[in-house]
Amino acid sequence: MPVNARDPRQQSGFSVFELVAAIAIMGVLGGMLLQRMLYLQEYAEMTAMDLTVANLRTGLRYKTGDLLIRGKVSEIATLSDENPVNWLQDHPENYLGEFDLKPDADLRGKWYFDKTRHEMVYTINNRRHFLPANGQDYALRWQAVRLPAKEEDISRSRNEVHWVALVKVSGGRWF
Repeated sequence: MPVNARDPRQQSGFSVFELVAAIAIMGVLGGMLLQRMLYLQEYAEMTAMDLTVANLRTGLRYKTGDLLIRGKVSEIATLSDENPVNWLQDHPENYLGEFDLKPDADLRGKWYFDKTRHEMVYTINNRRHFLPANGQDYALRWQAVRLPAKEEDISRSRNEVHWVALVKVSGGRWF
């Protein structure tokens, strides 16, 4: 028998059915991988946003503590008028700045301070698993607000003490 003659019982490659099945399986696995990557990207955005808010709250605590140590208790209430980013050592990389009106720039995934409303605003970038509150846009807002003084704080001080907290004032939720 010649060397290059082929035995019809030996197969040397994929059949069309095997090729289609392999492509279908790869397509399903690729789709599942893409869905998971999109979910993880959105989860990372949510985590980064939550971390920035936690840093802003920590900055407020440090600023309040600094004023307490220096005996400037009456100035604590003025923190509610400040831009919370100024309480941080470094601004977040995606911080645009202070604006009187909504900025014209692309806001997806960006922070800015609304000077007229005294609010920190973050606009959601990955919106697949985010539900805005009652017809609002895809922006979450926080504001430094004065809290009423407690009786024991007033009795220890001649001046009325106002504490300040950073609270979420509008937005939505991830699901």
